[in-house]
Amino acid sequence: MSEILSSIVPTAEMSAVVSFMSQNDDPLNVSLRLDDRGDATHRTVELATTRKSRIVVVGDLMLDRYYDGSVDRVSPEAPVPVLHVRRSFEHPGGAANVAANIAAMESDIAVIGLTGIDDSASRLRSLLVSAGVECDSIVSTTTIPTTTKTRLLTSHHQIARFDLEEQANDPSARSSLIQCFESSLAHADTVVLSDYAKGVCHPDVCETVIAGARRMGRPVIVDPKSVDFSKYRGATVITPNRSEAAASTGISIHSPADAVLAARTIHQLHQIESVVITLGEQGMVLFTNDEVTLIPTQAKHVFDVTGAGDTVVAALAVCLARGMNLSQACHLANIAAGLQVAKIGTCPITWNEIALATGTQSIPNGKVLPLDAITVVCNDAKRSGKIVGFTNGCFDILHHGHAALLEAAAKECDILIVGLNSDASVRRLKGHPRPYVAAQHRAALLAALESVSYVVEFDEDTPLATIEAIAPDVLIKGADYSSRDVVGAHVVTARGGRVVTPLFVPDVSTTNLVERILSTTTGSSLERAA
Repeated sequence: MSEILSSIVPTAEMSAVVSFMSQNDDPLNVSLRLDDRGDATHRTVELATTRKSRIVVVGDLMLDRYYDGSVDRVSPEAPVPVLHVRRSFEHPGGAANVAANIAAMESDIAVIGLTGIDDSASRLRSLLVSAGVECDSIVSTTTIPTTTKTRLLTSHHQIARFDLEEQANDPSARSSLIQCFESSLAHADTVVLSDYAKGVCHPDVCETVIAGARRMGRPVIVDPKSVDFSKYRGATVITPNRSEAAASTGISIHSPADAVLAARTIHQLHQIESVVITLGEQGMVLFTNDEVTLIPTQAKHVFDVTGAGDTVVAALAVCLARGMNLSQACHLANIAAGLQVAKIGTCPITWNEIALATGTQSIPNGKVLPLDAITVVCNDAKRSGKIVGFTNGCFDILHHGHAALLEAAAKECDILIVGLNSDASVRRLKGHPRPYVAAQHRAALLAALESVSYVVEFDEDTPLATIEAIAPDVLIKGADYSSRDVVGAHVVTARGGRVVTPLFVPDVSTTNLVERILSTTTGSSLERAA
């Protein structure tokens, strides 16, 4: 008779040891600790450590390219949709995304991998350097193109994807990769093998990386894509998802009990010290010689699972590099994954976001907050069933038209976030001598309004990145905008949100106010001169 562990619903205070049987034929009699660290005592894991860590990632580098737009008709040439492209953007992919996540978590990071000699390689390097990733050990080769995945999107849904890739099988390039790793190892605290089955993680490379790291006493974390886990023999931690673990072991995984059976098999067959199997909505299972633990998922809202696995690996690497034990690292990686899936697209999770989410760092007092704090506030509000609204503007000389719009916006939501253009952003958009009022003073005026819950400053020309980060339920702009022209509308509507344009107050603007002030001043001067 099987006991299905996933039927247990943990409470905030629950910490239990559960004996269970697998649903597979092989009986498994172990004690599984159900770890639901809901209290602050367990959640405090030295997040504020100032220790500087350095991580080396070896793996398959990719460029993810997106074309986003609308589909209004079918091609007359063939029965296929025509995408009217509104915007395009690019992100690091594969091992490059792992590296970008590690950089966002405030660790020094060097990446080792292969690219072709092409425009995609140049673009990928530029993105990585901008993210703070060291790229000196990227090897270029003429034998393959840079792996590039191009996705066509409409309303945040993929309608097509095409890949440019070749399997890397160049012994000379492989030798260069090994040399780069050997040169980098001495300064590394943790090593990551990010295998996307494109050829970089050849058995010779994996053997060299794992053996070298073990000699130096460095942990090696493996994110596998290969079905054959034998090339990862001797690694410290391996992090397959449900399907990868099932494919490697031949064990169907329907419950955490089955995952423990698969983890034990991987551990014993390949002499891998610890196995972490991610199970989506069922959380993750940690299997070591000393403990078997189920960590329930932290995700309360799931909008997009893209990049969640990379976030787990990155968080594990950073935590181990900072000296935490594996149980603590898994707990924080689980929290990071919960933050990731609450966002749309692959947005790196910052160390500050993790600290705020665990409660080990308090949200700053006041209404004017940085983006990472605003993100945590919004996620908490959504978990409480509250509606989060967003509007934005320069607000350079706050006037009654602004006040009326903000009051109308506040009626559309429970919490109103106001995005404020920075001084540099206003200067680019409006020209000299704008802004008339510095950003800190504009923010203070907005924060003084009862209708405004929080203010967040952004430095870009548009608030798109801010909207993507906080994923509001309602996007509000003045009635002088049509809904389709509002920046970020596609992001909000793609996840079931609304775009509203409640009102517009005519004949009032900052420009009109300044002209009236100047004309009054000029007239008074002329009268005095007469």
